Amino acid sequence: MTHALAIELVEDDTLLARQFVTTLQREGYSVHHSHHAKEAMIAIDENLPDVIILDVLLPATTGFALLHELQSYDDTRVIPVIICSSVAIDLKEVAIYGVKRIVDKATMHPNDLVAAVRAVAL
Repeated sequence: MTHALAIELVEDDTLLARQFVTTLQREGYSVHHSHHAKEAMIAIDENLPDVIILDVLLPATTGFALLHELQSYDDTRVIPVIICSSVAIDLKEVAIYGVKRIVDKATMHPNDLVAAVRAVAL
């Protein structure tokens, strides 16, 4: 039996995070939710996920700081990142940080996140 794909979800909006977790778990993924970047880095250090879903507007520090931190370690720089945010971001500008997809919260459907995970987790 293979293990479920492990996803680290970094999202400060509790209700939205709950919806994302439910949607992803329904597809068979194992999801850990962190509310902010510092909590996420601790979780990522303890259990390297297969994919990271990251909001960029987080309390205390931004998702961009987490992206920079992830790039400074050999084991975390290879983890594909999906940014899920209402902030307009150009994929070409953040691809250097391991960002493979961007999902716009303002226009997304829940299954858009599932499709993004499938696309990056080959």
